Amino acid sequence: MAKTYFGSALRAGSSTLTDAVDGGDVLMSQSLTITQNSTTAVSATFTLPASAQITDFIVDVLTAYDSVTSATLTVGTAAAGTQYITTVNAKTAGRAAPTLSAAQLLAMSSIGTNTSVVATVTPVGATSAGLVRVTVKYAQKV
Repeated sequence: MAKTYFGSALRAGSSTLTDAVDGGDVLMSQSLTITQNSTTAVSATFTLPASAQITDFIVDVLTAYDSVTSATLTVGTAAAGTQYITTVNAKTAGRAAPTLSAAQLLAMSSIGTNTSVVATVTPVGATSAGLVRVTVKYAQKV
């Protein structure tokens, strides 16, 4: 798949854009998959632009984890971090709607200088199946 790169914030609008006339930000997204690895936690790392505003996460459990006890997806600034998503059950196939706290929404409003956003699935018990696609939607801020 082709990639598009911008060197600075992209704005769109119907008139001349200035600091006083803001046409709005362009929403972007990145998707990664996480495939089970027996009993090991598996992570996927997104690299977003500094100060990006995360607007949403889409979590698609394409193949449910078959671990004995649980398989939990979290999203944060490092592996197994919970700054953005505390828990999504990866043992149930389908699209999951994460519940976000006020602290997580505040953290998503600007990621600051830490440009790594890490999604991790941690199974409890052996697995032989499990595939999750995580999509992060974000706006690049200046």
